[in-house]
This record gives sequence, C-alpha cells and structure tokens, in this order.
Amino acid sequence: MGNMSVLASAAILGFLALAPVELQRSITELVSSAPYLSVSTTIRLVKAITGFVIVKAIASRANAYFSWKAENNWATDDKYDWEKEVLLLTGASSGLGEQMAQMLADRGVKVVALDVQPLKPEIAAYKNVHFYECDVGNFNRLSEVAAQIRADHGDPTVLVLNAAIINDDVLLNIPVERTQKLLNINLVSHFAMVHEFLPSMIEKNHGHIVQVASMCSFITISGLSDYSVSKAGVLALHESLRQELRHVYKADKVRTSIVHPTWMKTNIVEFSESIKSRNLAFASVSRSARQVVDAIMGGYSQRVLVPQRLGMQVGVMVRGLPFWFQEPIRDRLKIRG
Repeated sequence: MGNMSVLASAAILGFLALAPVELQRSITELVSSAPYLSVSTTIRLVKAITGFVIVKAIASRANAYFSWKAENNWATDDKYDWEKEVLLLTGASSGLGEQMAQMLADRGVKVVALDVQPLKPEIAAYKNVHFYECDVGNFNRLSEVAAQIRADHGDPTVLVLNAAIINDDVLLNIPVERTQKLLNINLVSHFAMVHEFLPSMIEKNHGHIVQVASMCSFITISGLSDYSVSKAGVLALHESLRQELRHVYKADKVRTSIVHPTWMKTNIVEFSESIKSRNLAFASVSRSARQVVDAIMGGYSQRVLVPQRLGMQVGVMVRGLPFWFQEPIRDRLKIRG
C-alpha cells in the first residue's frame, strides 16, 4: 500500500510539474467545479494533499525499516543453510500447520511435524517430513518426544509453535479443566518447547522461534475469553523472550518472530458454529501459510500480520484507541451474547 501511495503521488506531482499548461488547466477546471474554488486553488490543494500522502508513505516505510532493524538487533547477520536446518512444527496435521508443512517440504526444508492426529498421506510421503505423535499439552510426553527428536535429527534450529485449540463458549460455561487444557496447549507448551530447544540455540547463537498468536492478542471478545488470554500470553512471551535473549543470554542472532492471523477456514472455525454464523472475514489458509513460510525462510525476526492489510487497522492500533472507541469494536466482533 505504501508503494502504491508513493507511485500515485509521484504521478500526480509529475503531471503538475511536467504536463502542458493547457492539459493541466482542462483537468483542474473539471475538478474545480465547486463555487469559489479556482483553478489555482485546486492545484495548490492537490499539491498539498499529494505532498502529505508522500510524507506519510515515506514515514511509514521508515518506521517499518527501523522497527525491523530493532527486532533484529540492528540487523545482526546470520546465515541459514536450509539443507542442514531442522525445523520443528507443532499442529502440523491440519489448517495453517498442514499448509506450512507442505510448503516447507516443497522448499527442501527438513520438517519435524508434531500433532495428535497423523499427517495426510500426501504430506507424510515427503522424505524430508518426519512425524511424531504428540499432545504438546502433555508435558511428560512432550519431553519424551523432544529427546527422541534430538536423537533422530539433532537439535531443531527453527521452532514454529502453531498448535492451538478453542473452547468456543462463555467463561462460566467452560469447566476449569477445559480452560487448563487450552492454556497448556496454546500457551504453556510454548514455555515447554523453549525449555527443551532454546539452550542449543543460545549455545550456537543461531536459531529462530516463531510463535503463532492471533489478532485476539489485541482484541479480546465475548465467547473467546480463555483463547484470547492464551494468545495475549503468547505475545507477552515473545516480547519477554526477545529481551532475555538480548540482555541475559547475549544471543543476538537467535531470531524471534510472532504471527497474528485473523480467522481462517481451519478446523477451529469449522468447530465453532458461533464464529461461522458471524460471517467474520476469513483469510485464505494457503495465502496466510505462504506469508508465514516466506518470513521463516527470510531468516530474520518479524511480526507477521495475516492478512497484512488487516494489521494496524484492525489489530495493533485498537490498543491505542480510547476505551470508549475500543468497546464498540469488541461489541461488533463478539461471537456470544
């Protein structure tokens, strides 16, 4: 969008600077049909608006650039050899995880896939995909599987923590045991994975931890209280982990990325009649997976907003709005009540 703004603005300024006066006059006379709006006033107004758009686009690009530099410790270089890297992906048997597993395998990456359900035959057929049955919310089982993965493949250098479930009900209708299970899978398993595999990344000062959160990290809504808490927790873990890697472990080349998808046509949405009935904007799973895979293969820390166009407008910006403005947004997005 920023590139389009710059190009459009440059085209308008070029027209005003280089086009023949007669052509400029014919266009501006067409625009300036309002009373008291002269041709010269119209030209000044267009120039002012165009200048504002250009400055805004440049400021947006500069902000994105410096944010990227800061997230990557001012662009500390590192190299990823994808013929040797080992990528561990949780929640690999359906939805976003399934699409990512296939795309990564197609690109020649060794994928260690974890899920409670087996992979589809067409994905299991890849020689560079290795499946382990594991409920990541069962930490004893997770520890056993982690030891087996290290024995079979060595230490993973990339973790993609994608596994998640949803309860889809209001808080008082969800037994605490179900909430505990959700939190274990959606959030606490990230801590467990970090405990298992981060030490080797720190030792080598090489690795990438990619956590899949949600737009619910920013916008908590009725009917998704425990899910929203888990995804807000993932965001908090991402930010605190970055700080510890930089200041405590001095591992400035260990990358940390976070993904904030909106609703996609995955098993979570299919499970939830209330979400489907709300006709919320559903992102393409394959397009979203491609966006995440591109970020992984890039080898740098990123904040991935899926789809990108919903980023600041719907998600991140909401937290900075006045509360009287935030609440109607949540009212509009609620799936219960």
